[in-house]
Amino acid sequence: MSGAHTRETLRRDIEALGVSNGDAVLVRANVGAIGRVRGGLGESLRGALLDAVGETGTVVSLAFTRTFPLLRLDRTYVFDENTPTTSGALPKLLLETPGRVRSRHPTNSFVAVGARAAEILAGHDERSSSFQPMERLVALGGKQLVIGCVDDSPGFTTVHWAQHRLGLSTRSLLRHRVGVLYARDGETRLFRRPDIGGCSMGFAKLYADYEKAGLLRTGLVGRASSIAIDAAPALALEEDRLRRDPRAVFCDRPLCTFCRGTWWFNKRDMLGFYPRYALHRALRWLRRTERVEMVESGSS
Repeated sequence: MSGAHTRETLRRDIEALGVSNGDAVLVRANVGAIGRVRGGLGESLRGALLDAVGETGTVVSLAFTRTFPLLRLDRTYVFDENTPTTSGALPKLLLETPGRVRSRHPTNSFVAVGARAAEILAGHDERSSSFQPMERLVALGGKQLVIGCVDDSPGFTTVHWAQHRLGLSTRSLLRHRVGVLYARDGETRLFRRPDIGGCSMGFAKLYADYEKAGLLRTGLVGRASSIAIDAAPALALEEDRLRRDPRAVFCDRPLCTFCRGTWWFNKRDMLGFYPRYALHRALRWLRRTERVEMVESGSS
């Protein structure tokens, strides 16, 4: 495999982004963007991350699972320790790692591997904020690393923690209206999510602010464009920006329900959003009906 990367070259790439021995680092990744890797892509990336932080460090990732509108709750889906994650290949690999720790939050669990895994995820369950582990990551001087999804799944998870700290995540129409069944102490219980993270597609709008403040580190992991940042200064910047303008990280999609139609602090957009959204859905229904009629008339 000429030109392929290796676990060692990936480790060096990760270290070049500022990750070092003893670090606690939250990683989000589009694993496929890295390219060809000798020894297996997923295994090599997991190994490279663990090599970079060493025996005293910790790798953390999001291991989120499904959430349902309570009016359409899937009663066959019950979250427990072994529920597959919907957050991608990296957390799946971490969940398969011996000695890993997974938090017990019914919709927004995290997974961690390393010396401080249990400490970072302690108490993250149905009684805590969806993004509670970020508090400990920040306190530990942790870092955040985004590999290969800088644009298509942009930004850093500290933004959601900033939203929580400012009280924004509880100001949503969806609060207590979405949730999931979960297993605890031999019982099946209903979790009504009290805080909402919302859409993250607008988090890239903060990249220029990070760069101006000298916080953002950029580079490649394999072939994947990647960024890294220290969590504490990132959170401080994000809180300041969102305190001044809670809408600063809204995405630019005019029909994004999360950004335009669910935040109580964005009532001015709600008034126009729902008529536009209803018209959009009606037009889609009409176009779909027309296509069906054309197919049926052509086959008759």
